[in-house]
Amino acid sequence: MREQLVSIEWQPRLVPLDPCAAAACGAAALALARRLQAEPAEKLTLLRGVAGADVLAVCGAPENLPWVDGVVYLGIDPAAPRLRLPTCLRPSVPVDLIERAILRLSGAATGAPLAVLCAEPLCIIPLAAALPVMHARLATTMGLHL
Repeated sequence: MREQLVSIEWQPRLVPLDPCAAAACGAAALALARRLQAEPAEKLTLLRGVAGADVLAVCGAPENLPWVDGVVYLGIDPAAPRLRLPTCLRPSVPVDLIERAILRLSGAATGAPLAVLCAEPLCIIPLAAALPVMHARLATTMGLHL
């Protein structure tokens, strides 16, 4: 049996989700890393993050998340608790179906959350390996100078 692809369109949410993470790709990821690098070490201990090639995501309480242009702020939709979705956008497809499909395709570890950026193509960031954010780790991972 062949799987059928479904097109997902993102529309504004009537009520935004509460932010619990911030993520970015490309130049915005570098801007996010620089913003974090400027924070005192004590504030960084309140965040956990994961970085990869041209991507950075940090998780924490809304008041501890940095605000940077181009960053996507993510929250938890009760219908898809394993996903971190854009706070101001909702998918055209039921979110619980998207969660099941993403979990099946990604093979994500049980209980580990996944950040979803509605870029084209869809960008999925596994958050299971998130570590405490530290200046030295940012410098090494994102190529910043201390």
